[in-house]
Amino acid sequence: MFREYLTLLAPARLSFVNYLRDPGQGGRVKTISLAVFTLALWAALFLLSVRMIRSYYSVEGFGDILSYKTFSLLWISGAALLVFSAFITALSSFYLSRDLPLLMAAPVDRESVFWARSTQSVISSSWMPVSFLLPVFLAFGYAFRAGPLYYALLAPAALPVVLSASFLSQTLVILLVNVLPARRTRDIVSLLGLFGFAALYMVFRLLRPEQLVNPESFRSVAGYLASLQTPTSPMLPTTWATDLLWPLLGGSRGDFREVYLALLWAMAGALAVVSSYAAHFLYWQGYNKSQEGAGRQKAGGLLNLVAGVFRLVKNPEMRAVAVKDFKIFFRDHTQWSQLFLLGALMIIYLYNFSVLNLKRYPLQAFFLENTLAFLNVGLVGLVSATLSLRFAFPSISAEGFSYWIIRSSPMSTGDFIRGKLLFWLAPIMAVALTLTWLTSRFLDAAPMMAATAFALTLLLTPGLCALGVGLGSRFPRFDTENLAQVPTGYGGLIFMVSSSLSLLCIIGLSAWPVVRYLRIRRGMSQFGLKEGILIPLLALSVLALAWLLWRRPLKMGREALEIYDEETGRLDLPEEAPDSPEDLEPAGEAGAAPGPGRPRAGGGPGRP
Repeated sequence: MFREYLTLLAPARLSFVNYLRDPGQGGRVKTISLAVFTLALWAALFLLSVRMIRSYYSVEGFGDILSYKTFSLLWISGAALLVFSAFITALSSFYLSRDLPLLMAAPVDRESVFWARSTQSVISSSWMPVSFLLPVFLAFGYAFRAGPLYYALLAPAALPVVLSASFLSQTLVILLVNVLPARRTRDIVSLLGLFGFAALYMVFRLLRPEQLVNPESFRSVAGYLASLQTPTSPMLPTTWATDLLWPLLGGSRGDFREVYLALLWAMAGALAVVSSYAAHFLYWQGYNKSQEGAGRQKAGGLLNLVAGVFRLVKNPEMRAVAVKDFKIFFRDHTQWSQLFLLGALMIIYLYNFSVLNLKRYPLQAFFLENTLAFLNVGLVGLVSATLSLRFAFPSISAEGFSYWIIRSSPMSTGDFIRGKLLFWLAPIMAVALTLTWLTSRFLDAAPMMAATAFALTLLLTPGLCALGVGLGSRFPRFDTENLAQVPTGYGGLIFMVSSSLSLLCIIGLSAWPVVRYLRIRRGMSQFGLKEGILIPLLALSVLALAWLLWRRPLKMGREALEIYDEETGRLDLPEEAPDSPEDLEPAGEAGAAPGPGRPRAGGGPGRP
């Protein structure tokens, strides 16, 4: 059984080793750039965490309590994130993966298949949460001057928490799939997860937790201390991990308790045994139930009615692409359900500005209100960039192996890309303009400043959306099983860097005219020849940069897709070249239409 287990893990291990040995053309540059970006992100998290912890600890009388609650909250939130991530990963790995039919038909023990999949699921679901939390835990040790024992026990304490979360999720997946179909289980869990996160996020923000750092808002010290007491169960593994490591932050072994480490590993072992028994009796039965066909869906009358709005588009090819994406988006529960999370984030975003009380500073209120209204353009730009990365960037890769249909049709690559942009630009633009307008109203910004913020948003958002579609065309991933993984690659990194630099350039070019306007408005300066020359030049620079951000990515994406077609000729694995002229197809069949999975190398007849 152990040899079969290692054999089943060999493909993933060998593919990783082969990539390290020969990453291909441009692979080493991608690897180095990703490593540099990761190290920079870790350094930023570490420094910010150290600063936050020291600011907590500087509060006399409450520093220890705030630090302990933050340390405990990190373990609890990290474990909850691990459970949800492991549930989705285990569901896809155990029941919805494409290579499962081959493995189930092979002469291998099914328990070996289960444990191999379990190992892959643990690694896939935990590497990202652990990589983000590791710098924070290291920052606690650095800020409290912890001894070597803290760093030595950090991994032995975190590993059983990761394993417990993964084994618990795997057991729940096995039980649920035997009751509900696998695909329906994934949809239900995704919906509940998004609804729950949106609800908890809104409740947490509406409770105004910033009052916890203001003891004056409480009537007595006892009430303030009582508000900091959050319920923690002594039966949770996260509590054991907290109680194991917290005494070591002071650099002393006096309060170190080995029993918590033993409890953590005992819990992980017990959950592993339970998951093994559940797999032994129910995994094969659940796998058979997961092989259901796709349910037939009727064309929604409401979708067809709303999709009629795209009739305003004159180009029929662009209109067809936009209508197709619109219907697919609202038929996929994992896609349209994210609108609820987006709505919750928008409400909290606006609520944060509505509760600002800048009138407490009457002498500086004008500067604060208008400066925040201008800086809000950068925040809205980040929101637009995030939406473009999540939705517009993977829109090209969403075609999957059906992309050959697009390339075999009489549609040019430019119309195909512009059709994608047409569908995603309207909602992203609506979100950005709504946030800008309402925020300016809440801040009571001057009409000139509100109009400037609105105009900058109107210039920035189309460029960011075009950047997402263009780079998504430059770095397509048609073989992906999960669209959420598309923005996590090298193309997503390039998009984040490019969008951030574009935002900095446009905000930087607009900052000087805004400052001069505020000074002139308050009578601290006058409009002179310098302002009359520089302000139009800076405005033209902003327009040129916005135009370049709109045009260049689309052109680059169109050229990349055309080269992609010409170099590969198909989207799946290429066939071997014929050994002899007799193996070639007859001349009469050479001009036949391409079969499924084999697009024409040069694209459709409408290709430019």
